[in-house]
Amino acid sequence: MGRICGGIAFVLCSLFVGASAQGAAPPKLTPELLKQGEALYDKQCAVCHGAKGRGDGRAADFLFPKPRNFTKGLFKIRSTPGGSPPTDQDIFRTINNGIPGSAMPNFSYLSEGERWGLVAFIKKLAEIEEEDLERVIQVPPEPPTTSQTLVKGKELYKKMKCWECHGFEGRGDGPSAKQLFDDWGFPILPNDFTRGIYKGGGKPSDVYLRLTTGMDGTPMPTYEDLLKEAERWALVHYVKSLAGPKVAVQPTTGTVVAKRVSGAVPRDALDPLWRRVPETTIPFMHLWQRREAADAISVRALHDGRKIAFLLEWEDWEVNSKFLRHKDFTDSAAIMFSLSTDLPISEQPLFAMGEKGRPVNIWYWRLDRQMDLAGFQDIETAYPNMVSDDYLLEAVRYPKDVENPSHLPITSAAAHDPVFITGWGAGNPLSIPMRPSAVEDLNAVGFGTLTAQPQGDQDVKGRGLYVAGRWKVVFVRELRSKGLFDVQLKSGGQFPITFAVWDGSKGDRDGQKGVTGWNLLNLE
Repeated sequence: MGRICGGIAFVLCSLFVGASAQGAAPPKLTPELLKQGEALYDKQCAVCHGAKGRGDGRAADFLFPKPRNFTKGLFKIRSTPGGSPPTDQDIFRTINNGIPGSAMPNFSYLSEGERWGLVAFIKKLAEIEEEDLERVIQVPPEPPTTSQTLVKGKELYKKMKCWECHGFEGRGDGPSAKQLFDDWGFPILPNDFTRGIYKGGGKPSDVYLRLTTGMDGTPMPTYEDLLKEAERWALVHYVKSLAGPKVAVQPTTGTVVAKRVSGAVPRDALDPLWRRVPETTIPFMHLWQRREAADAISVRALHDGRKIAFLLEWEDWEVNSKFLRHKDFTDSAAIMFSLSTDLPISEQPLFAMGEKGRPVNIWYWRLDRQMDLAGFQDIETAYPNMVSDDYLLEAVRYPKDVENPSHLPITSAAAHDPVFITGWGAGNPLSIPMRPSAVEDLNAVGFGTLTAQPQGDQDVKGRGLYVAGRWKVVFVRELRSKGLFDVQLKSGGQFPITFAVWDGSKGDRDGQKGVTGWNLLNLE
C-alpha cells in the first residue's frame, strides 16, 4: 500500500506552508477581518458547509462523510478537552492543512490574513466566544519508541477496544465499523491507520492530542481520564507503527511541468520517451471515503510546440470492463482545465466542476469508450441470449441453443438506421455507437451542467493501458484547437489544471471519485 510515499517530494513543502503562523497569536478581531472572512467563506466554504454553516451546501450530497455543521459548535480537531470549543489556532491549522481522509481541502494557498479571516467568521457561525474557551492541553515530551512501548500499546489497543471500530490490524474494518454514526445521524467510517491517514495531523503529538481530546461529533471518545500519559504515548506509538512512515496529506497547489521535446509526442503509455520526463506525484482527496482507494496520481506532460501529451498513472486493484448493467461502472480518468486562465489560484472556480461564469474544459477518458473503439459494446454483449430468453414465441428463429446454425445473430445498434435508435436519432452524443476517441471533450459551469462538446469539436485522443495493478492513460491534443470552449495552450504559458479518477469496481461514478485541487501547468 506504499502509494503516498512517492509524493513526498511534491507535498513536503506544503506541510510547512504557514507553519510559523500556526503557532502565532491570531490578529485582533475587527469588522474588516470578519467581513473579509465572510466573503471568503461564501466563495471557498459555503459550497460544502452551507451559507449558514449547517453542513448543507450544494456539494454536501456528493460527499461522504458529510461536511461539518458548525452551528452546533462541535469540532473534531482541537487542543482542548472533549466537549470544549477549539482555539483560534486549532481552526487555523485545520484550514491550513485540510483533513486527510475527508473532502476538507488544504487552503494554504490563501494568504495568512485570509485564513485568519475565515477563522473569525467560522467562530461567528459556531457562536464561539472567548470566555467559552477552557484550558489548552499541553502535549508532554514524547518518550522513545521501544519494543516494550509497542507491546504495551498493542495491549492497550485491545484493552480499550479500539479494534471494535478500527479492526485488529487497524484497517478500519472492526465489527462495529458499519454501525457508526456521527452526532447528526450520518454514517461515518472509522479510520484505516494502515494508509497513514491521521485526520488531525500525522505527527506523534497530533495523534496524542486525538487520543486525549477525542473527536467531538463522532464516536471517537476522549481517553484523558482513562489512560495515563505514558499509556497514551504507548498507544500512539502502536497506532503509528501500523502505517510505518506513511503520512497522508491533503493536496495543495503545485506545479506540473510540460517538457518541450523534439519530434512527435508519444501516444503509447510505454513509449521510452516518457522516462525522460519528470513525474509529479499529487495526493488524492476522495469525495466518497472507503477503505481501499488510490492515494495519489503520477503525472507526466510533454509537448512539441504543436501538440501536448499527458501520461497519468494511478493504482487500481481490478480492471472493471463490465459497464452495460445498471450496477456496473467503468474505470475513468479526467483532466480539467480552468478557462479563467488569467485569474490566480485563489480566485479560480470550484475545483470540482467549475461555476457559473467560470467554465471549465474537461478531457474525460473512459474504459467503456475505449472498448467501443474495437467494437461497439451493446446490451447483447452482456446478455447474448436475450432475444431467445425474452421472446419465447420466436424460439424457431432464435433458439436457445446458440450453437445451432439457424440462430440469427442480434444486430448491433451500429447496423441500424439511427431513425429507429431513439437516442442516436435525437443526436444524443452518449448514444452514438461510433466513438471518435476513448476521450470525451466536455465543459461544465457547476454541478449538473456537464455538457459534451459537438462532434466536430471532439479533438482529444487517448488510450489507457493496465499494467501490473496500475492504469497508465495517455491524453493527446493540439495546443491550439478550434473548439470555442476549449482551453487554448501555448509554449511558456501557465494554466490551472486538476485531475480525477474513478474506480468502477468500487462503484465510483459521477461525483464519487478521487480528485486533486488546482495545480499550475507550466509549458516549457
